[in-house]
Amino acid sequence: MDQTLEVPKVAVDTTPKLSVRVGDKTKHEIKTAFDGLISERKNWEQNEYARSNQKLYEIFQKCYALYLEMKGVTAEKLALKRAFNAYCTDNGVTYKDSTHLMVKICRVVFGSNDRRRISAYATALRVADEQKTPSSGIPEFFRNAGGFEEVRRTKSPNGLTLEAKKTQGLALMSAPSLGMLHNDSLNAVFDEAAYDGAVLLMSTREPDGSFQVKYVVQNGSLITNALVHLVTLDKEQQAKRKAEQEAANDANIRNQAVQQAVNA
Repeated sequence: MDQTLEVPKVAVDTTPKLSVRVGDKTKHEIKTAFDGLISERKNWEQNEYARSNQKLYEIFQKCYALYLEMKGVTAEKLALKRAFNAYCTDNGVTYKDSTHLMVKICRVVFGSNDRRRISAYATALRVADEQKTPSSGIPEFFRNAGGFEEVRRTKSPNGLTLEAKKTQGLALMSAPSLGMLHNDSLNAVFDEAAYDGAVLLMSTREPDGSFQVKYVVQNGSLITNALVHLVTLDKEQQAKRKAEQEAANDANIRNQAVQQAVNA
């Protein structure tokens, strides 16, 4: 990749997509993206920290844009996340499997020395994401809120707890089945005592289109994280279906208007 990744100041959501710039999504390209952003952060801390938060918000904007490009479960986004995780490993950035993607990004860009500051940054950016803020609107979002600390402090007190989200995820497990497996090998490694309404089946997808189950995973925290993610995925799918339905309705209205004009 010949050019560095930069997100210009914009008034509308014209922030270039990382997926376009990453190209083949190689570790080298991810390294270029984050190395440049880390350099920008260091320059801000050394030269502009005391004068203005504007540069901080611009860095937030780029972190947020990177996050949006990796957030999700499409093949392209998963490839980006794998490259990013490899970049973290190469640079000695450690995290747990349950560490939120936004936290990992902030830890990479701002360093791991001040965990409290990283947590504050990530929490504020997650609030922006919850409010569906476009990447181009991040600087204005924080300016209008009075700074990232104000955003963090005013995070909704009514937000669901992890246990509540897990319960929502368990409710979604009543969805129609995509397929059924029943064999002695799976039952032999299944632990009934550890079962709480859901289990993870780790599989590969074979060239013939079949899915080969390799492991039965019943780790409590992994199950909880999967159920919480299921809630988020369900919301995204509902929003997509709503948008598609609205688009179909608009098309029908246009077609009816055209037909009425023709018949008039």
